[in-house]
Amino acid sequence: LGKEGFEEYVTDTFQKGKSFHAAMEALLLAKGNVGKGQAEDTSISGYVMSVRHVLQDITRVRALESAVQHEALCYQGLTDCIADYRGQLCLIDWKTSEKPKPFLQNTYDNPLQIAAYIGAINHDRNYEFQVNCGLLVVAYKDGSPAHSHFMSFELCSQYWDKWLLRLEEFKEKGKDKATQII
Repeated sequence: LGKEGFEEYVTDTFQKGKSFHAAMEALLLAKGNVGKGQAEDTSISGYVMSVRHVLQDITRVRALESAVQHEALCYQGLTDCIADYRGQLCLIDWKTSEKPKPFLQNTYDNPLQIAAYIGAINHDRNYEFQVNCGLLVVAYKDGSPAHSHFMSFELCSQYWDKWLLRLEEFKEKGKDKATQII
């Protein structure tokens, strides 16, 4: 690949992710009617086709591409979607992949991100609701059906505890570096 090839790959991957998230936002706002731009974007058409069956179970969208912040723990992020999934309010995170991820453990740190965002939402005064569940949706380039990983309150709580440990480790490393500089 080389440096230039890698940079091109990263740029292309980022752009496809950005386009896919925009398509999801448009689909959810239009309640399933594909906007002309999304239908014509062949670079993401497989991903969009992949999630169609999941979109049928998503209702009552409360937020799309929405900023969250946990002031007390000093972190922030951008959520993809907050909506009901099969009747339960969830934080929904869209991911793209060229490889199948049929099990939650195949998604690496993505569940930690969901737990962190849920924690931030539940402590952010800008949100007038509490979220207890998560949904990680992995869309595939070839259009095969997306894998949806529902995260119950109990599972989110387990990942929240792991997130807090990770955040503490990160802050400790920052303190160590600051001490070395002094």
